[in-house]
Amino acid sequence: MEFKTEVLIIGGGATGVGISRDLALRGIPCILLEKGDFASGASGRNHGLLHSGGRYAVSDPDAARECIAENQILKHIAPHCIEQTGGLFVSLPEDGLDFQNQFVGACEQAGIPATLLSRDDALELEPRLNPALLGAVEVPDGAIDPFSLIMANVRDAEIHGARFLLHTEVLSLLVDGNTIKQVKARNRITGEESSIVASYIVNATGSWANHILTLAGLRIGMALSKGSMLITNQRLTQRVINRCRKPSDGDILVPNDTVSILGTTSVRSEALDDFEVTPEEVFLLVREGSKMVPAVEHARFIRAYAGIRPLIQPEAEGGDRTISRGFVLIDHGERDGLHNLITITGGKFITYRLMAERTSDLLCRKMGVHAACSTHIHPLPGSTEGSGMRNRLQTFSQDRGETICECELVKRETVESLLMVGKLKDFLDILHRVRLAKGTCQGAFCVYRLLGVLHDLKLSKGDSNTTLKAFLNERWKGIRPVLWGVSVREEEMIESIYKGIFNL
Repeated sequence: MEFKTEVLIIGGGATGVGISRDLALRGIPCILLEKGDFASGASGRNHGLLHSGGRYAVSDPDAARECIAENQILKHIAPHCIEQTGGLFVSLPEDGLDFQNQFVGACEQAGIPATLLSRDDALELEPRLNPALLGAVEVPDGAIDPFSLIMANVRDAEIHGARFLLHTEVLSLLVDGNTIKQVKARNRITGEESSIVASYIVNATGSWANHILTLAGLRIGMALSKGSMLITNQRLTQRVINRCRKPSDGDILVPNDTVSILGTTSVRSEALDDFEVTPEEVFLLVREGSKMVPAVEHARFIRAYAGIRPLIQPEAEGGDRTISRGFVLIDHGERDGLHNLITITGGKFITYRLMAERTSDLLCRKMGVHAACSTHIHPLPGSTEGSGMRNRLQTFSQDRGETICECELVKRETVESLLMVGKLKDFLDILHRVRLAKGTCQGAFCVYRLLGVLHDLKLSKGDSNTTLKAFLNERWKGIRPVLWGVSVREEEMIESIYKGIFNL
């Protein structure tokens, strides 16, 4: 199969789909190619933090200014993907107040609203905070659903003419002189090979950037940093809680719908696809997180997971924490003489739209096209809809129907309407588009029901038992590091269900 387009985007994370939306709104034809499903990489493995920029105000003021600007834009264009929780940076006795004073001044310089709170005021807002805290600073942090945000970008891009090739990996780049003439790709499900001819190619693969560049004989300096996170079975606080100190491990607790996400670590890694959260990281996160919120120590954790950050300037002194969280946009025409290749990598999830805008601006300059960006003022599809558990509970109570997932209140009709569109190619594609398997049981009591729906609709691909086993084995990777206490008893119950009732 052959495709021809003006711009080929490689990578279906937030940045890639953001670029496809930006270009489509400017009227520029584009195709996005992704080797898995949307959000298969770091975009689906972050802690769902809507940064105020406070975390970087002292150490990386440029990144802080980018974060607060995008924070305000996303609240306008994607309110249905965001919970405006607010956030607190708390100072503990071991931290002192020197950094707090520096922090407030840095926030003011970066344009981040920051309000000093006394110990008593902070405890009144968040009773579960460590009562020994010295004080706190309130900032406009929030929580964001990365999957909903990415799919909203996808829908808007499709509406305006963008095309997507999922489960399709790049095999080779045909370089002729100073131009990439053709991209060879293969569908990982059907095995069908295709060729794509594009005037310009954007490498938006994040941590996989060098994998693509190697196909053209190029490479950029990059450090890969693993960030591990833990999910609790309940929401421990109403606001995002940060330690008021230099960024370190285990110093953020993000409320995300009905759960909380504790993070994060920063460990140098060379693994892109096969990595795990270690017991040492789990103990570190619990120990440090419980200093801010003592309830963390006795919380029940339902999952551990990790994402790989692409960091630029790997030779920075002081470890990965000192490397900027800003992004880099590389015109390989200027850098390497390959005039139709661009790489965009680094950055934060919250800056995906800005990264897309800068990339699209560069493409327009190279093409001689005069078309302004409108992604900062154009609301995303669904922006007038409600979000969160409260909205789902209201909808659920009005029309019960058959329930697939009790944890996240997902109804059968929601799943069926998604399936009938006919674009989904893989079992996990479904889980990326609804909240199935994201609740406290982590899919134990809803995934087999989903397979039943697929069977009823005659959409099952292959052996359902094999699919179910693969899911349970993948799920086990995230459960094993946090398996103690009540979690052990629940896992024994689940094991007895699948081995005893389902004979797996």
